Parts: sequence; C-alpha cells; structure tokens
Amino acid sequence: MRAVQTSGARPGAAGGRGGEGEYAETLERCDGLIARLRAINEEMRETLERDDQRALGSSGKAVQEGGYRDSRRHTLQRHQEVLMEYEEERRRLTRDAEAALERERLLGGYGVRSSSNGGGDESAEARLIRERARIAGGTSAVEDIIGVAQNTARELFSQRGLLQNAGSKLLTMASRFPVLDNLVMAIKKKKNKDAMVLAAVIAACTTFVLLYYMSK
Repeated sequence: MRAVQTSGARPGAAGGRGGEGEYAETLERCDGLIARLRAINEEMRETLERDDQRALGSSGKAVQEGGYRDSRRHTLQRHQEVLMEYEEERRRLTRDAEAALERERLLGGYGVRSSSNGGGDESAEARLIRERARIAGGTSAVEDIIGVAQNTARELFSQRGLLQNAGSKLLTMASRFPVLDNLVMAIKKKKNKDAMVLAAVIAACTTFVLLYYMSK
C-alpha cells in the first residue's frame, strides 16, 4: 500500500508514459501481494478447520487446546480484517491515482509534441487547452457586451424620467395659465377636425374607386 501511495499518487507527473508504466507496474505488484495475503489467510482458515475436525475425536484434548484454538481463530480474524483494510486502501489509492492521471492528461501533462519528433503537431490536450482559452475569451466578450447593454438601459430609464418630468411640468403650466390651456385645446380640436376631414376624403375616394370598378 505504501508503494502504491508513493509512486502511484500522481502517475502522470513523474514523466509522461514512463510514469504511467511505473504506476501500472506498482499496481500489479500490489495486487500480487494482496493475492498472496489472501491465499495465506485461506490456508490458515483451512488449517484451523482441519484442527477443529481432528479435535472432535478426543474431547479431553479439545478442552485442553480450546484456548489455543481460540487464539488462532482470533489471529485469523485479525488477518482477514487487515486484508479487507488493504483491499479498501488499494481501491481508494487506485481511484486517486487514476483521477490524477486523467487530470494530468486534460491539463496538458504531455504538452505539445516536439517539432523535432515529427513536425510539431499539437496533442489533443493542447488543443483542448487552446479551445478552453478561446471559450474563456468569448465569455469575457459577452460579459462586456452585457455590461454595455445594462449601462444603455440605465441611461434610457434616466431619459424617460426626464421626459416624464417635462410632460408633467407642461401640464402644470397649462393648468395654471388658462390662455395656454385654451390654446392647447384649440390645437387638439384643429387636429381632430383635420383628421375627420382627411378620413372623409379617403372614404369618398375609396367609394368612388369601388363604384368605378363595379361599373366596368
């Protein structure tokens, strides 16, 4: 377990493919040790069962060796617990090591391929990093545009308030000065009269056109 923890915690950081191979070799060696410990525990269990079966033939000897068998059974149980702890630790360290390896790959652990090795082609990790930087730049530009839009909206709201204040002031002045109020009313009536005359002319023209087409 200690070997896996020291050499397998960051398998990609020690030297690219070489570090990954060292990690796999250490993991295989750890699996071999765990398998040996499992086999030893199984052999101890079988031996203890055989001794228990032999002790059934003579009750007196079984009574004398009862404490000895209990101690061996306790030892076997402890060995099994240790094996379970080792297996759990192995799974945890393997998950951590694989996560570190994947992180090294994504963050450019292998970098950009050297041009002297065959033309300077970029690795997938380098392209991913470049694309990530491009996305970050696009996000920053969008945030700038949103900021400009928010400033424009605030300015429009302020101008709307100014116009509303000006309209209310004009209404106040018209109510205070009857002459202005009468002038405003006369202008409104003139506009309404002009609109009515224009509507009548349009209606008459439309009627004449329809009659002309219907008479043909």
